Amino acid sequence: MMDRWPRAAPIEQVAAAFKTEPADFRVAEHLDFDPDGSGEHLYLQIEKTNLTSAEVADWLAERYSLRPGDVGLAGMKDKHAITTQWFSLPIAENPPQNIQWHDDGRSLRTLTATRHSRKLRRGQLSRNDFQIRLRQPGSHVCIRTLTDLAALVAQGVPNYFGPQRFGRDNVDQALGWLAQRRRRRVSAFKKGLYLSVLRSFLFNEVLAARVRHCNWKSCVEGDVLDLGHPTGPLWGRGRSGASLQAAEIEQLALAPYDWLDDLEHAGVTQQRRPLVLMPSNFRCEQSEGGDLELSFSLPPGGYATVLLREAFDLYQPSSESAHESL
Repeated sequence: MMDRWPRAAPIEQVAAAFKTEPADFRVAEHLDFDPDGSGEHLYLQIEKTNLTSAEVADWLAERYSLRPGDVGLAGMKDKHAITTQWFSLPIAENPPQNIQWHDDGRSLRTLTATRHSRKLRRGQLSRNDFQIRLRQPGSHVCIRTLTDLAALVAQGVPNYFGPQRFGRDNVDQALGWLAQRRRRRVSAFKKGLYLSVLRSFLFNEVLAARVRHCNWKSCVEGDVLDLGHPTGPLWGRGRSGASLQAAEIEQLALAPYDWLDDLEHAGVTQQRRPLVLMPSNFRCEQSEGGDLELSFSLPPGGYATVLLREAFDLYQPSSESAHESL
């Protein structure tokens, strides 16, 4: 899926093994508020390994006899990784401090427990911190790669939605549901996923058009700005706000898709997302064996794979394909 959207960096990508084991990809989320320590919602900071965020939420709901929708979380985290994130539960009891569960390489454990007056909602994040190991990218190209990567980080990269959003066939599944949504009822979670996948696809199409025009990080006439950066549409009901050249680029990029009206009537309101992803706190070191160890922070909604694909041809040795590019 990601191959349809062009990279912006005019450099040769270096092949690197990605997520060889869970410890190669670590993510820690930071909320944009401090839980107040009291209230009707229990907040658990959980470290999970080889589990999706949805699987952890389901496990918590079953353990505490809740409906899945009662469990709050701020964002979805990678499965094949070691990640730390917060969950909220509307329960009065305070469970043991060290809840642990593990089975066949999958595990979770609580790091912190506190309370807050409100349920945790999607997007209530200030940033995500990443620690990533890329295996054996090749010592003969690492000096150039590190220099190129540092330059990329300094200027930002295209803020695509990453491969995790689209999976193998999420777009096709979402379009199948959209075409018969009045007759085919799905859970609130799945509906939200389908709508998010389609909006993300359309955003990437607009951003790809701007990358091809070489104006994805510079403003054109009619742009809607966010902290000085141009934005693209997260499609839905309402006007985009873009005009003139910016609106023309968006209209041409989205013209092939005849299901935009259906998406508008599915109950989502149009929003905007920056076209430029700006990492912070970036560091990159090479181990004696040639592996690269990277650490950086991204704002909510930013994908580490999107940053890395600008400089690396990533593949997962454990995938079904011997060289599954991301």
